[in-house]
Amino acid sequence: MQIGVITNPHSRKNKARPHRAEQLQAIVGHHGQVHSTQSVESIKPILREFLRKRARYWVADGGDGALHWVVRNGLELLQEPEFRDGNYQLPTTIPTNGGTIDFVASNVGITGQAEGILHNLRESIERGTVLEEALVDSMLIEGVQLDEHGNEEEFRTYGFASAVGGLGQRFFSKYYAEDDPNPGVIVKVVGNTIASLPVAYSPLGKIPFPVVPKHLRTYATDMFKPANVRVTLDGQPLEQTQFTGVHIASMSIDLGGVFKLFTRADVPGQMHAIVGSPNPLQILRNLGNMHRGKQLRGKNLIDKACRGMTVEVLGDELLAPIIDGEYYDRVKKLTFKNGPRVRIPKLTGA
Repeated sequence: MQIGVITNPHSRKNKARPHRAEQLQAIVGHHGQVHSTQSVESIKPILREFLRKRARYWVADGGDGALHWVVRNGLELLQEPEFRDGNYQLPTTIPTNGGTIDFVASNVGITGQAEGILHNLRESIERGTVLEEALVDSMLIEGVQLDEHGNEEEFRTYGFASAVGGLGQRFFSKYYAEDDPNPGVIVKVVGNTIASLPVAYSPLGKIPFPVVPKHLRTYATDMFKPANVRVTLDGQPLEQTQFTGVHIASMSIDLGGVFKLFTRADVPGQMHAIVGSPNPLQILRNLGNMHRGKQLRGKNLIDKACRGMTVEVLGDELLAPIIDGEYYDRVKKLTFKNGPRVRIPKLTGA
């Protein structure tokens, strides 16, 4: 077995494709297997079979979130007794385009849709072609969550980028709330935030509807609401405890061509943190830098390479970080360290 494909029928691009698995299986042919996953819990048993059959390539069809769960479950499986001592390693892993952002595929240079990517992958296997691969750094993320009864539970996951709290997390919460998240929605969220600033932070916010639209009254204050946390960066606790934004990544991210962030993370072995408590005016002044991928500047704003970061809640409001597009709710503490490298081939789809 050469190719193992996980397809998420509930992802944005697959909802209108009830026969998605069959279509991809027709492309893969006898070189592999395609499985639909109805829930996150169904991923690990399928990957366990892929490992047993020594699948050479794992393909995640469903966006950055699908890749996140494939990598997390795969690395967890390698710690099981069956695989720990059997000369197993994480197979070459392939993200596909068509998700809401696809920042991993974009970073590596994977273009085209899953159909074309799988077609070219199958042809490379049949021809015996050696694919060029990129070694992508991941982050090892350890945390503490509260269950529905308020009991603390430790967890471990892996990821490539996280909006832990503050501006980035609230941005993505509004972004993913849209029926069709796309680059235009990024512009929409930014536009609403800018339009709301003179209203939400002045007496204009008290003017009744319809003179002032309801969403503009609190849109900006919601976006810039600080997170009450303690942040430790490379072993050094930061003085402030109110953060407008706490973000970290192990690779650079291109958000729909609108923003380019975390460029220092492309240096092997280091992550890139953007944390601080800039005010709205400072954020507006940095929009150009965010678009060009330049360093963000301002008082109480840290934008630099790092080797580790810990975030711990100080107040009653728990964190709801987004890791690779996936929500982790009721989080009390998070620690980010350098994780294992993931092999991703540079494929194009017709």
